[in-house]
Amino acid sequence: MQYFCIILNPINLSTMTYDYPQQSYLSKTILAGVFAGIAATLGNLAYDFFFRTFSQFGLSQIINVSTIIFSTMLLFTVVGLAYFFSSKFLKKGHIIYSIVFALVTLWCIQWGMHFNRSSDPKVSADFRLLLAGIFTITGLIATFFVPYLMKHQSIFLDCEEDK
Repeated sequence: MQYFCIILNPINLSTMTYDYPQQSYLSKTILAGVFAGIAATLGNLAYDFFFRTFSQFGLSQIINVSTIIFSTMLLFTVVGLAYFFSSKFLKKGHIIYSIVFALVTLWCIQWGMHFNRSSDPKVSADFRLLLAGIFTITGLIATFFVPYLMKHQSIFLDCEEDK
């Protein structure tokens, strides 16, 4: 114990500062993407649970808890980067971002409606509905919630002023 006190004695703990410099715009957009990804992950997991409960859809080789969590969080990290590049380097970039992600969402839903999961038509129809719901939740959050978070940063950052 005596040696521990000697080691810590030169450090004056009362003068430590916890004031960090302001975060960069890049880190704020990535954090907004991660925060929105957590919301999308929870929404997708809830939708998956209720859909499987009410439709008795049992196949889980492609869409399961682990793929929902990892793919959604990875996707929303990229979404945060996309918001950074669009809002930083394009005039009216936040509007262009929302339009592009709304179109990508509609394209993904349309593509998912043509996906054949099984030779059984009921299994394929149920899988299409599950996939379309996940695309819808993910797309809506990416399209609208990330820009909202960037305008209201106090939701996910400890800051006093919003943009």
